Amino acid sequence: MLTTQFDIKQFNRLKKILLRLNKNEFSKSLQLDIGNYFKETNIVNILLIEYELLNQDYGITIADIKKLSTIQPHLYGDLLDEDIILQTSFRDHPAQVLKKENKLLLSVLNQCNLYFESFKQNSRQNLETEMINDLKRKINDLGEFYKHYNRKEKLIFPIMERYGNFNTPRIMWKENDHIRALYKALKWQINQLPNLDFEHAMTTFAKFKTKFEEMIFQEEALLFPVLQAVFDEKDWLVIAKESTAFGYAFIEPNNEWMITKENKHSTQNEKIKQNKLTSRSKNIRFGAGYLTIEEADMVLNNLPLEITFVDKNSVFKYFNEMTKASEMMLVRTPVSIGRNVANCHPPKSLSKVMTLVRDLKAKRRTSETMWFKMKGQYIHITYKSLFDEHDEFIGILEYVQDIQPFFNLPNEIKRELSPLGRKK
Repeated sequence: MLTTQFDIKQFNRLKKILLRLNKNEFSKSLQLDIGNYFKETNIVNILLIEYELLNQDYGITIADIKKLSTIQPHLYGDLLDEDIILQTSFRDHPAQVLKKENKLLLSVLNQCNLYFESFKQNSRQNLETEMINDLKRKINDLGEFYKHYNRKEKLIFPIMERYGNFNTPRIMWKENDHIRALYKALKWQINQLPNLDFEHAMTTFAKFKTKFEEMIFQEEALLFPVLQAVFDEKDWLVIAKESTAFGYAFIEPNNEWMITKENKHSTQNEKIKQNKLTSRSKNIRFGAGYLTIEEADMVLNNLPLEITFVDKNSVFKYFNEMTKASEMMLVRTPVSIGRNVANCHPPKSLSKVMTLVRDLKAKRRTSETMWFKMKGQYIHITYKSLFDEHDEFIGILEYVQDIQPFFNLPNEIKRELSPLGRKK
């Protein structure tokens, strides 16, 4: 289990070790304590405790974690049970893809840093337009990290929660949002050059670079080893299948690994599919009539709305599939089914989400609407509370639609059929 309920003795022992390293102690006594601790404590717990300590107010830093890994060089090797480590030598395995993305992102970050170092040697008046434009392009390229972070938050974090770890995803998601905010500020400042004081952009870049590199370290040294030790093949297969909805940073895997693993389970999956088809053909009462499950599914999937249902326990239970995930207005994937709605949103919006859930459940609101423009679409969202005939709360229905086409209607009235060959 990826539990956050650590043994308090283990937690405090590692805290004391890291605080001693923080004070630059490298005594034989400390090395002995470290050796004993690693012999007695599960490696997955060690990594998770390190992450907890790193993000608490104990004064423990990334540098202290690195010191510990230097003293205990086999931290992610011999101490891990080889039987539970996935064979991730496949080029397209999600773990390998994540690591390759980090390598490419770090390369672009370093290229940006070279531009800043070069600019520092020149006065503001001597900044060349061509170099500024090159830097702008590199900063835009760096924005590919959004895809990496989105996959981590929407595909990896839900599975971690299923294994019992809720705290690590929330902490890391909050850090991700902080990095996004720094990037947005940096991008805006870079786009103002040469009219903006270059020192402002350089200061923001330095903050962004530090946080970005720290996140890469946290992923590579703490998160990924835990995932490789705990996630099984089915977990990684889900991640591989649903990753295309969010895209990749700079690379496009050919999913050779996923295809190989899916073929392995194809016979079993075919039997399950046949059993499901039998039950989908029976009529069930819906509203004022009857539909088979297949018909109901088709109706819901062909409505011009993206529908989500969260049950009375705030569990994300259903969404329709009117289009493939990568083309949805608000991307949803099956891995999030069963997740608490609070964990489906970034930490910065959690307060607003929970206020809305409480208000709808208590009938302080019967519905709520929001709207915004995104990528040429005018997205309109409605949240509606549902109660049964006994006035018992059932859950919350969310439906999303692109209302931009309504603003573009050419006439006040249309009652005739469209000519064939034209989309209506």
